[in-house]
Amino acid sequence: MNILKLKNLGLLFILSLCLSSCLTIQQPLPGILWGNWAFVQTGHISHGMNQKLYEYRNACYKEPDRIHFSSDHKMTMRWYDARCGLHYNLIGRYHVEDRILKIDLEQDFMYQNSPFPPISQYRIIHINETTLKLEQVPDDPKLDQMQAGNEMLVFVFMRME
Repeated sequence: MNILKLKNLGLLFILSLCLSSCLTIQQPLPGILWGNWAFVQTGHISHGMNQKLYEYRNACYKEPDRIHFSSDHKMTMRWYDARCGLHYNLIGRYHVEDRILKIDLEQDFMYQNSPFPPISQYRIIHINETTLKLEQVPDDPKLDQMQAGNEMLVFVFMRME
């Protein structure tokens, strides 16, 4: 009888290890967002599916422009000018609802020189441990992406160590 109890305990231990390893692989949003993400590509999607992406060009050859998502729901931007001078601003506070990244934009953020525009909603098209792809969601829900001339911005980021 003791051998049967020991086998059941061993089986329960192995099962709990398997389940806990599965949980760490599928990290929930927004936890998987936390950290620094470097700009890789930018572009637009027009007419609902025609996607044009271009390699993102950093003004500074030494440092990539990046966004940062913190665990306290702050989203910041760090970018460099041609002289590699650092610019840093708080974009705003973020939260995620059904794969929509919603940003409460800061009023005093200077967007004129920032590579990240003042858009308050992005659809998370793709996210994993290394890549994040965001598509602009129009502020007006009645705006149809299929209408002629309507283009949504797209950004592709790579996680930074």
